[in-house]
Amino acid sequence: MSPSIPWLRHLAEGRVFVSRTGGHGNAVLVLLCTRLPPAALRQEIARGAPAPATVFVDVGDGAAHVHNRLLERPFAGHPLLGAAAVLHEQGYAFDRLTVAAGTVTLWSEDARMWLRAPAIWCPATRHRRLDSPRHVEALPGPPADEPVQVWAWLDRQAGTVRARQFAPSEGKPEDEACGSASMLLAHTLGRPLTVIHGKGSIIHVRPEGPMVALGGRCLADAVRADDALGRLP
Repeated sequence: MSPSIPWLRHLAEGRVFVSRTGGHGNAVLVLLCTRLPPAALRQEIARGAPAPATVFVDVGDGAAHVHNRLLERPFAGHPLLGAAAVLHEQGYAFDRLTVAAGTVTLWSEDARMWLRAPAIWCPATRHRRLDSPRHVEALPGPPADEPVQVWAWLDRQAGTVRARQFAPSEGKPEDEACGSASMLLAHTLGRPLTVIHGKGSIIHVRPEGPMVALGGRCLADAVRADDALGRLP
């Protein structure tokens, strides 16, 4: 806890959906708070944060706010899994977090963190199936109709796909591992999927009626507030 930031209990940088060897993954900055700072300050912190997503969690009641560098999101998959991993590491026994969209259920299973949320909460995105994983990997940059997740079967029988997500209009030219888009893909296809995403991140998704379970391996490291946040007003 930083003496200059009295509301901050713990600060960590996490990577979500890492590979089995701990590579790749999508970065998130997690702030565990004794009280939540005002919305304007949260957004200012997120705008200058080293990670593309920032999560503030009230360790008293499990209220959580997810921000990217442009705005607050009612729900987002990888940031909340990162927050769950940091809470678990710090000894907090939360089995749910409350975000603007509603209540998200959390649990740990097979060395992965999981959450469950309605598919309808996921931000709208297009999905485009390509002929092969080679075509997915050959894309030189964002298609004109972004945001879009492009994907192809690696193994249809096993439910393994290769995917990339592009959303420059949302401040992410390419998203290394998009949990929300993968949740929608599993919901649309109506089957569990293992998604090899971006440069090698691994996302697990399984539809459960109107809900979707999202899981992945997470790593988190404590960081100094001064290093991650710089000078706060």
